[in-house]
Amino acid sequence: MGNQIVKAEGVPRATWLWDTSLIETRPDEVLAFLKENNANQVFLQINRDISMNSYKRFISKSSALGIKIHALDGAPDWVSGKGGAYLNQFMGWVASYQAGAAPEEKFSGIHLDLEPYLYSGWTSNYKATVLAYQTLLLNAKAQSGQLGLPLGADMPFWFDEHTYNNKIGKGNLANWAIQTVDFPTIMAYRDTAPAITEIISNEIRMAQNAGKTLIVGVETGASSEGNSITFHEEGKAYMEGELAAVDGSHVFAIHYLESWMNMKP
Repeated sequence: MGNQIVKAEGVPRATWLWDTSLIETRPDEVLAFLKENNANQVFLQINRDISMNSYKRFISKSSALGIKIHALDGAPDWVSGKGGAYLNQFMGWVASYQAGAAPEEKFSGIHLDLEPYLYSGWTSNYKATVLAYQTLLLNAKAQSGQLGLPLGADMPFWFDEHTYNNKIGKGNLANWAIQTVDFPTIMAYRDTAPAITEIISNEIRMAQNAGKTLIVGVETGASSEGNSITFHEEGKAYMEGELAAVDGSHVFAIHYLESWMNMKP
């Protein structure tokens, strides 16, 4: 399995696909865009209202183009008391899907987007919430391992400013997460190469020490947090220029497919 990511022609890209209905309504358009933009990995939100056959058709077409699809899910309340049940339900769906899928229809990985810092307990009971987050990731790692799938997880660039001290151990939260998952994904929401480089410098070092490939996420959606967060205003050509100027051998992940497709050139 390892941590090697298969590279497409040119510079490989990953992306998130949240609106799962697109695999039924516009699959060929989505796949043509992915191929044209060298996207060889998609984190696809699992929507149980969509039939497994729709996933099978889409993943089979993706496989033929050399595009790997990872099953995506997660929410802030997964670090609540009910979080283990949410994870088990998701992993159960993936296990059942994989069992009934042909090799070219199977998912290539699991990807979690948890955002525990949006859960109320992050401020009211930080220690317990961080422990719940770590416990959930370890559980996900064990379950994805049983399925023979690598685990990726999104984390904010500022996790390196947070620590943990509990029964799991003590240390830096970003470093722990990078060591735990197979494909650590840092949400580096800035729109210039120097700013991206600066906010991921610690994580780059941590990933190198852990022997992991760092996936660096950048934003293309409109943001209310200010102009420096997203490439939405500048467009695709500017974004590619800035990403090319970020040093290192990272894989860039574009958040998210729908806004990337609608971006100006």
